[in-house]
Amino acid sequence: MSATGLRPGWQLSTRPALPLPEPILGIRALQYQGEGRPGLLPAIAGLRVQAIGVVGARPGWDAVSGQICFDELPPGARRILMSDPERRFLPAALTVDIPSRHPARPTLASAPPMGPPPRRTVLLRPAPGRAIPAGMTAVIGTLRDAEGRGIALGRLACATGPQGRAATWITWTDGDGGFALLLPEGDPGARSCGLSVHVPLPALAGALARDPLGALPPDLDVHDPDQVSGLFMPRAVRPHAPDGQPAEAGPGQVPIRPGRTMRWDLVLA
Repeated sequence: MSATGLRPGWQLSTRPALPLPEPILGIRALQYQGEGRPGLLPAIAGLRVQAIGVVGARPGWDAVSGQICFDELPPGARRILMSDPERRFLPAALTVDIPSRHPARPTLASAPPMGPPPRRTVLLRPAPGRAIPAGMTAVIGTLRDAEGRGIALGRLACATGPQGRAATWITWTDGDGGFALLLPEGDPGARSCGLSVHVPLPALAGALARDPLGALPPDLDVHDPDQVSGLFMPRAVRPHAPDGQPAEAGPGQVPIRPGRTMRWDLVLA
């Protein structure tokens, strides 16, 4: 009997709670700062995250880790779509290989061990309508075709700095062709930067027109657009001021003003 004289001592103890299963997928969304640079902390909250084709898959937000977590997803390659209801950031799509929580019992010595659940970090680029911090060098505008129509999912890459040490800064256009290209502090005497533009090929452009989010290619920022077959092609552009006057800039250049925001509409040449 226990000291209380009422029940055996083992009945006074409580069974320890079983640990909660580790989420099957965790995604940490950070703000883009530049190519090859880590995102800003803290992680971005308030995003809409969907596991495409999986009914009832609802992610949760872990405030401690800053991760958007899925507890259950069917194993296999899964398409995850991220968008911002507040329109602070451009949407992103990624493909994640989800392992099984209950792998088959290995019967062969060559059976591979089960790896850890996937954890991904996504850098979200600012949407064109978001306020630009004071003192930042930026170019805003709209990417248009020769008929004046906005081009969705155009890729803009601006190279700054001297040759051999130039840094590249990238953004994508939104569904209407709008863009906000944020550049780092650089040479205060710089008056232009080298600009390269890629636009979707007709098949992708048509799919985006029908379903802008559903047709968004996954993992865009880990691919060279020149190497992604059937998706993008390079195009020359001419910058125009808001009044329609062409800019005085050399081929492949866009005027900038250090510490200021300039507006240039880019028209396909």
